Amino acid sequence: MKTASYFIALGLLLSFACNDPEIPKLLIPINQNLVRLHEVHNKPLATPEGKLKSLSFYSRPQTLQSRTDYYYDEVGRELLKVRIEDVDTTAIYLNEYLENRELNRVTAFMAGAEGLFFNFDLQRIYEDEGRTVSVWQGREGEFENYERFMYDELGRKISYRRGNDVYFDLHDYFYKDENDRQIREEHYRQGGMVDPFYRYRYDYDERGLLTARSLQVLSIEFRPAFEYKYDLQGRLTEEITNYLYFGTEPIERKTFDYY
Repeated sequence: MKTASYFIALGLLLSFACNDPEIPKLLIPINQNLVRLHEVHNKPLATPEGKLKSLSFYSRPQTLQSRTDYYYDEVGRELLKVRIEDVDTTAIYLNEYLENRELNRVTAFMAGAEGLFFNFDLQRIYEDEGRTVSVWQGREGEFENYERFMYDELGRKISYRRGNDVYFDLHDYFYKDENDRQIREEHYRQGGMVDPFYRYRYDYDERGLLTARSLQVLSIEFRPAFEYKYDLQGRLTEEITNYLYFGTEPIERKTFDYY
């Protein structure tokens, strides 16, 4: 079942439900989120040159698991993200923006036996002039804290937390000095931990592009837990995740293609 078939089925459902006076509306409840998705899909979707086209995810690390395709609006903002596994569409994410062009809401649709269905919303809340961005996940008025981003007065990311106040993964980011724009260290810990579980060192090339996030695991030497590769335009083309407990073994890989 491919992407197009989902939208065809969705269009037919909306057409019959809205236009056939003989069908009681209560028999075919229409989810307004699916209506929004249908309306967006009926508009021209942009594919701006240089923008991310697709992300492919591989395990072990040559087996393709999924591909995610990206589509944009007329001003170059990411509008739709479509995940495909074994040629079937498994998820679609629809982005909605505020008037100031900040991301407001991400609506997730998943594939089921009868086609796409609305799964959840990720609602963003901006506080302290944008220095704190909280993301709440839920549906039908029931939301819970999903993740939080924090920035300093210079706009640099200083922490990222995923989870609630008790059970969470926390990443803190550190810079060389107040004028530095490159993250130098990342400390990771989970709820209940005082000391970091991992301390990542950030390594850059002569162009200032991040080449690795490195760890000390069973050794005094730093080895790359994550590696990054770029094209001549400085665009990210590959991300490799390594297992470090028995040498440096690639276990996952992501590749990035551009329009």
